[in-house]
Amino acid sequence: IVWNEQNISRRTAWGSWLSASAPYVIAPVEMIVVMYKKQWKRLNKGESTINKEEFIEWTNGVWTFSGESKKRVGHPAPFPLELPRRCIKLFSYKDDLILDPFVGSGTTLISAFQEGRKAIGTEIDEKFVNLAIKRINSSLFLQQNLI
Repeated sequence: IVWNEQNISRRTAWGSWLSASAPYVIAPVEMIVVMYKKQWKRLNKGESTINKEEFIEWTNGVWTFSGESKKRVGHPAPFPLELPRRCIKLFSYKDDLILDPFVGSGTTLISAFQEGRKAIGTEIDEKFVNLAIKRINSSLFLQQNLI
C-alpha cells in the first residue's frame, strides 16, 4: 500500500539548491508492507466492520490523506488515526486482537478501540508510554461522552 500523505511542507529539495549537481528529491509517500505467514486467507471468520465503499476504495493500494502534526500530538513521527483505522478495518474482524509493537503516541491502539477491537502494545520510551496513555484515556473519555 502506498500512503500519499501529500506533505508538501517537507518538499524542500535541499542538496544542491537550483543546481543539477546533487538535488535531494523528497517523496511525500510512505510504503505500508502487508505480510502473511504460510497462507493469505484467514481460516477463522468474524464480523467485518468495513462497508462496500471503503472496501473498494482501500483495496486500490494508493491511499491519499494528510499526515499528522508533530506539535499537536507531541511525538516526532506521528501518523493520523486514518492510517491504522483503514488497516484494522481491512485486515481484521470485530473483537480481534491488534498488536502494536512500537506504540509511540498510541494512535494504533486508539483506532483499534474505536473500531471495536482489542489491542495491546509495547513501547520502550517511558515518555511515549505516558503520552499514549494520556491520548488513549482522552479518546475513550470523548467516545463515552458522545454515545
